Amino acid sequence: MNTSAEQKPLVSAILTTHNRENLLPRALDSVLEQTYDNLEVVVVDDGSTDNTPTIMQEYKQRYDITYMRLEKSVGACRARNRGIQHARGTFIAGLDDDDTWHKQRINMLMNAYTDDYACVCSDIDMVFPRGKAVWKKQKVVDLETLLYTNQVGNQVLVKRDRLLKVGGFDPELEAAQDYDLWIRLCDAYGPIRNVQQPLQTIFMDREEGRITSRSAGKGYLQFYNKHKKRLSRAQRKYQLFNIRRAQQKPLSLTEFIFWVPGFRYWDEFKKIISGKWWH
Repeated sequence: MNTSAEQKPLVSAILTTHNRENLLPRALDSVLEQTYDNLEVVVVDDGSTDNTPTIMQEYKQRYDITYMRLEKSVGACRARNRGIQHARGTFIAGLDDDDTWHKQRINMLMNAYTDDYACVCSDIDMVFPRGKAVWKKQKVVDLETLLYTNQVGNQVLVKRDRLLKVGGFDPELEAAQDYDLWIRLCDAYGPIRNVQQPLQTIFMDREEGRITSRSAGKGYLQFYNKHKKRLSRAQRKYQLFNIRRAQQKPLSLTEFIFWVPGFRYWDEFKKIISGKWWH
């Protein structure tokens, strides 16, 4: 999508936050540094009880930012949906408050976007407690691939009207809410395009605020039951394998061979030898 500055569609950058006063500035700065020059910045504060309101008032004095403060926490999904409903942009791009965008992210995603795809995403720089890695994804992620595992990540750039038509994020799920939304978008609008360059950094190097294994297991089981009817036998087995891993249950080599499809062996093996099995 190559357009002049005057014709560039408005993109709404939606950053949801909850009690992350130490991390929020890093995430917000990465949005404000974007090279794309028609960007609406929307920060949804999900009932933070720390110093977040003061930080945001300081930012609002320097930048044109829409700050939506919810007096009581409604959860990440409802907070994201509020931001989407409030946004004015033709396109929506999300960011978690503990991650960052690379400066060219929105510009490159917009250049890659066409209506032939449900949405666009990118490769990701991953920061783990014991090192760094790049999550490299295939160029096009179709529904068949997506039903095995989340090959998109946690953020995309997508048209706002498409998000609204598929119902936004499902607040009834305790985990895999983004994955669930990508499946619904892919089912409705076709495959997802990936820009094969890391344009986002996800930080997995801290434990604060991370979802517990118990909650993750329950949430992924909810997700599994929601989509079970559309899964093939092989997809069901691999989804159940990932649920067991989220619950941090021990798995034998026999179980690994039985539950994991052959084309995923190498990816799973790399996680084991790199020490990132539980991420």
